[in-house]
Amino acid sequence: MQAVTDLAQRRNEALASRTRAAILRATIAVIARHSLSGTTVQLVAEAAKVAPGTVILHFQKKDALLLAALEQIAAEFETARRAALEAAGGDPVKALEAIIEVSLDPKVSDPANVAVWYAFWGEAKARKLYLERIGSYDTVSQEGLDRLFAEIISKGNSGGGYRHLNAEALAMGFSGLLEWQWQEILVSGRNYDREAAKQTARAYLASIFPQEFAPH
Repeated sequence: MQAVTDLAQRRNEALASRTRAAILRATIAVIARHSLSGTTVQLVAEAAKVAPGTVILHFQKKDALLLAALEQIAAEFETARRAALEAAGGDPVKALEAIIEVSLDPKVSDPANVAVWYAFWGEAKARKLYLERIGSYDTVSQEGLDRLFAEIISKGNSGGGYRHLNAEALAMGFSGLLEWQWQEILVSGRNYDREAAKQTARAYLASIFPQEFAPH
């Protein structure tokens, strides 16, 4: 009897997990289409093909639903970023190449995901929530870029060629370039040329570190 009960509980938990995931996917799509202020529980429920009460059951209120969607996108990006850096094996050149790939990966920077990022930045109340809950990701990411640029400068300084470079300024420029690419994704949608965008990002790095980022 206990085994039957446990099996039923696992099935219920699996169903609840799938339902929650479907609601979050629907929320991201609705935000991208209608903005934060235009997103309603009813619209999300229709997109997820569930009853409005089911949405409320999982998230209690609209603000919690919206924030959960943002947190999911942020967590997916951070997980992909960390995996890419680990795969680089401590090589700062490979790490920056990996960051380009991750930032322009169609799954990570899907137009709907990008729309949610900018939706939160576009409204003052939402921006405050973003900074409180997600801003730490941005800080960690930028500090990581600072370190990567500093490592390349340090290794290249044996010949004195990189002595004039400032790691923080270069990291800000690189981050801004990737941010601009995301804005272009928001405008162009799925027609955006991601390979051309990657080449632009690599060209930026090659213009600073020609030996490390010479064309393949």
